[in-house]
Amino acid sequence: MRMIKGDKVDKIYKVKQITSLYESCNECGLPIINCICNKTARVRTTAKLWILSSEREFHRPSNTARLLKLINPDSTDIFLWERTKGPEQLMENISKEKYNVFVVFPTESNEELDRRKVEFEPTDRIPAFIFLDGTWKEARRIFRKSDYLKRLPIVSIEPNNGSNYDLRRGAAKGNLCTIEAAIEILRMNGEIETSQTIENYFNLFIKSYKAGVSGHEIRS
Repeated sequence: MRMIKGDKVDKIYKVKQITSLYESCNECGLPIINCICNKTARVRTTAKLWILSSEREFHRPSNTARLLKLINPDSTDIFLWERTKGPEQLMENISKEKYNVFVVFPTESNEELDRRKVEFEPTDRIPAFIFLDGTWKEARRIFRKSDYLKRLPIVSIEPNNGSNYDLRRGAAKGNLCTIEAAIEILRMNGEIETSQTIENYFNLFIKSYKAGVSGHEIRS
């Protein structure tokens, strides 16, 4: 059962089925015939990956943040975004001097945002990146409505290649999904081998998801 990190207790969310033929795994989100929870070795990134997520994402089988938590459990945390209060643990993390914290947000033509944008450079502090997980509309709302994010520097990603994520209709063209953004960030941090392992896992997820839509099993 899938557990989401909260302020005091973890809450269980049920992932929606993508096919009426099979239940979905609450960990990877895929139909149980194509569950990939045990299809890869776990990694541990130097960078901390903090996912600030809309609650709707917890139910979406196409969500990729849960893959990061599966493959990189010790360095990934998922926090529920709420309009009326910030996640206490995330805000505590942001305040710790040992972390060099950034918000990952797409490039926009905006004078205020331009002043906050920085070029990431490794330091002796632990790099920590906050990803806003949801549809583009949801992510922008999280960004605008979260006061605890407003003083943090912004890192934008300009990948050489477009997104390979095509599981949702109406996705903003050119925008990376959460796990793709994390892969690019890890490359920026010099974690090349680890980022490739995560990318391979993401590609397996895409393949397994598309097969699962029609009730087909992926053969090893």
